[in-house]
Amino acid sequence: MKTSTSILVFLAVVFMQAFISCRDDNEEVGTIYSGFMTGYTDSEGYISVLNDDFGKQYMVKEKSGRLKSDTLYRMVASVELDENLNARILQMVPTISDKAYEDSVNPDFKDPVEIKSMYIGSGFLNIHLGIKVAKEGTVHRLFYSHINTPGKVVLAIYHNADDDKPVYTKYAYLSIPLSGYGLSKNDTVFVNAKGYDKDYDSPVIYK
Repeated sequence: MKTSTSILVFLAVVFMQAFISCRDDNEEVGTIYSGFMTGYTDSEGYISVLNDDFGKQYMVKEKSGRLKSDTLYRMVASVELDENLNARILQMVPTISDKAYEDSVNPDFKDPVEIKSMYIGSGFLNIHLGIKVAKEGTVHRLFYSHINTPGKVVLAIYHNADDDKPVYTKYAYLSIPLSGYGLSKNDTVFVNAKGYDKDYDSPVIYK
């Protein structure tokens, strides 16, 4: 099965939410669940299975936006679950999911970010980022690189606002694959980034 990265890291971070299913206000609402997930498309390109990062799997009961067939997608999704835990996708936002570049490829990006939350799940470091913008349609760039040493990985996040002003916050989602670094249980992943109010040097334990 192929792996798709919905947005290339060194290109643009487009702050867009893709609403691919809407609920009629007269419908009975089931349980709503939101979070980082992995979606798998079938031979026709429709997401048929969703796995969350905590061991739960959901069968998707309605076809929604058509994508590449037989492909894995990382996303932040909001789903409605029925009594049999079948999922209906209400909202889907693609994550940035490329492998980190080597540390020697660091760009000259000096603009800050805000790390809202992060955790490791399903072999990915999942980060919810806040980025301040001045107007809709603004295109920013994100880049991340790594230093790999025994027992830990250091990931550095860079942001280029292209002279956009920090007025209000939009969000981007990173889901960075941690395979290939030789990490063992209880090793540490550090995240370094320039912040708006403080700089980050944040540890996350690999489990």
